[in-house]
Formats: sequence, structure tokens, C-alpha cells
Amino acid sequence: MEEKLKQEFMKIYRLLIEQNYFRFQDTVYLQKECLAMGAPTSSIFSEVYLQYIENTEIYYILLNPKVEGYFRYVVDIVYKENRTNINDILDRFNNITPRMQFTL
Repeated sequence: MEEKLKQEFMKIYRLLIEQNYFRFQDTVYLQKECLAMGAPTSSIFSEVYLQYIENTEIYYILLNPKVEGYFRYVVDIVYKENRTNINDILDRFNNITPRMQFTL
């Protein structure tokens, strides 16, 4: 049953992503990549994706003992400037996925 549920979820996900139309100044566009800003489903899929990378990739980056804390308001990291190479951590975050770029 779990596999069937997963397949159904993926069908819905693909449908929502592939039917990504929006209107701007009386012209209808099809967005070919990423999620449309302001679409009702975009915030849900963004949250699911961020939780996934937090629990897989980001978790291991934050095991660095020099990172004092991690808080997501989009993403905030607390660190001690004289102990932590924040540019190294930024590079590691930016290597997680090519379409998402973190900034300082």
C-alpha cells in the first residue's frame, strides 16, 4: 500500500509542477523550471524539499562542532567568527543542489 501511495503522490506532484502556468500583463506563460512564486502549492513543496535537505545533507554539515546553532527563518546559522570558516560552510550548502543558492 505504501508504494502505491508514493506513486500517487508523485503523479500529483508531477502534474502540479508540469502544469505551472502563470499570467503576467495579459500574457500566459509556462514556467519550465522550479516552482512559481505565489502559487499555492509552491510553499508546500518548498517546505517539503527544505525539510528533506535539512534531514539529509544539511544535518551532516552542521555536525561541524564549530557551528553553534541552526535556525530556519529562511536559513540562519549562528557561528563564532574566530572559530568557524563561514565561507567553507556556505560553499558546502551551495553544493547541495545547483538550483538553490544560499547567501551571507
